[in-house]
Amino acid sequence: MGAIVWSFENFINTMLDIVVIKTGLVISESYLLEILIEEFPEDKRLPQYEEKKDYALRIRSEDFDEYCWAVRQRLGELEEVSPLFFKDINSMMTWMDKGYDPAKIFSKLIDFASDIHDPENPKLIDPNEILERAIKENIAPVPLIIEVMDGMINNQRISNVIKPVEEILWDGGIELSTLFEKESIPKSKSDFIEQKFINFLQANPEKLEFMHWRNFERLTAEFFKRKGFEVELGPGTNDGGIDVRVYDKKDNKKPYIIIQCKRHKESNQVKIETVKSFYTDVEFEGAKKGLIATTSKVAVGGKKVASIRKYPLEFAENEEIKVWVDKMKKR
Repeated sequence: MGAIVWSFENFINTMLDIVVIKTGLVISESYLLEILIEEFPEDKRLPQYEEKKDYALRIRSEDFDEYCWAVRQRLGELEEVSPLFFKDINSMMTWMDKGYDPAKIFSKLIDFASDIHDPENPKLIDPNEILERAIKENIAPVPLIIEVMDGMINNQRISNVIKPVEEILWDGGIELSTLFEKESIPKSKSDFIEQKFINFLQANPEKLEFMHWRNFERLTAEFFKRKGFEVELGPGTNDGGIDVRVYDKKDNKKPYIIIQCKRHKESNQVKIETVKSFYTDVEFEGAKKGLIATTSKVAVGGKKVASIRKYPLEFAENEEIKVWVDKMKKR
C-alpha cells in the first residue's frame, strides 16, 4: 500500500466526510478528534491539530483505513472489521484444491452486478438478485458462491471509499447532538427512534444517561414495539406520570403495561416516593403491571416496598437498558 501526503486539515476533513456519509450521523470536527485521540493515544500529532492544521501529513493508506474504521465502530455503524476479502482463507484453499477459482467467481459476480446497475437510475443493488442468478447459472457450488458473495458484501460494507450512488442517495444524515439535546422524531413514521441512534448507544452504553429524556422514552417505546406489542407513546408533558402504554394485541381495551421512564445519571437513583406514586397510576389505569425504566437504578427502599406490598411493578435499570439496546442493534 502507498502513502498519502496532504495537509493535516485535509486529512481530518476527508475523514469527516467519509464517516458522516458512511454512518449517517453528522458529527463535529471536535468530536471526531476526540474519538481519534482516545482510540490512537500513541499518535501525538492528533492533540496538536489546532496548532498544526497546515502542516503536511504523510500517512499510509492502510493506516488511514484503520483510523476511519475506528471512528465508524465508535459511532456504532461497524461492529467487526476484517480487512481480509475472504474471512476463511483455509476454506478458499480447500475450494482451490478442488479445482475452483474464487477469483473467477468473484469476477463473475461483479459482471452480474454490472448488468443490474443502471447509470441513469443509480440505486443500491440487492445482493439477492446477484446470488439468485449465480445459483441459477450454476457458476459454482452454492456454498462457494455464498462465501464469495459474503466477502464481496463485507468488502463493500467496510470500504472507506464514498461511491457515487452513496452521494446520490445521501439524505443529509442526522445530527448526533440531537440525541442529547432535544427530542428527535425519526424520518420513518413507523419508528419511535432512529436505528442509527440505537447503534450508537449500543457502541457507547455510557452515553445512555446523557441522552435527552424524551429520546429515552422513545427508545423504551421502540423496544416494546419490537417485542410485538402495540405501543402508545405519551405526549411527553402533562402525561400524568405515564410515558408509554403497552397493549396486548389480543386485548387492547386496557394497557397490559404502563411505563414510567426516568432518564437519570447513574448516581441519581429513582426514589421510593416515585415507586409508591406510580403504583397508584397502575391501579387507576387497570394495567396488569407497571414498569419503571431508568438509566440509573431504583433505590433499595423502592424495590423493598414494592416487594412487601406486592405491587405489580417491575424495574428495568441501567444494565437491563443496555441489554435492550444490544438486542435492538442492526448493522
